[in-house]
Amino acid sequence: MDTKSQLRLQLDLSATYDYGTWVRHAGVESACNRLALWSVHGGKLWLSSDLAAGKTHLLRSLASEQNTIALLDIQEVEGSTSWQMVQQWMKQLENHPMWMLDIPAGPMQVAVAHALFHTLERARDLQRPVVIAWRGDIDELPPELSSRLRAMDQVLLHTPARDDELLMILRGGVSSLQWDIREQVLQAMLTYLPRQLDILMPALKELEHLSFEQKHKPGPAWVKQQLVRIAAELQPRLI
Repeated sequence: MDTKSQLRLQLDLSATYDYGTWVRHAGVESACNRLALWSVHGGKLWLSSDLAAGKTHLLRSLASEQNTIALLDIQEVEGSTSWQMVQQWMKQLENHPMWMLDIPAGPMQVAVAHALFHTLERARDLQRPVVIAWRGDIDELPPELSSRLRAMDQVLLHTPARDDELLMILRGGVSSLQWDIREQVLQAMLTYLPRQLDILMPALKELEHLSFEQKHKPGPAWVKQQLVRIAAELQPRLI
């Protein structure tokens, strides 16, 4: 076994979010154009999608290019009230002229929803342009927040429709992981796994981790075995 290509620094490298690793495809073209206009003219945008489509990556890409933008990764703080969250968030936001709020997909905790509403009110009072990235059921939000989101310009991102676009994104993931693998591994992922980014990208990281943990260079049989296992573990989630 050739171990030379398997050597790497055993460091936890932070993910890079820049335009060099962002794959611009047809499904996100309108969002990219709209964000470019927002960065110049301002406004209030809500980025959404039916499935994982790279909203977080896109926001971090733009924020890394412009120091005028404050990017807030919104997470619930255990035991914090909505007002305490607002106060903490404003420490990161208020000194910047443009705000981006990245919210985890799915149901939103009530305290987070109320804090987000009050943050949007502060943005209005301070005349700050705002982008929100969130994927979820708007009808499950408190009415005051859902009405604010409906008043924003909604921009939908779509997952790649073609295999070549998915492969481009997977290649970007491989590059970020600094992993030297054959193209056939990525093609096998599209054969055995659903074509969803929130499944493919974690699966890629899992393959990389197992490959180095087991000191195993990914061959066709090993890759198939791991992908079949991952697909089987996904079944309850996909039903």
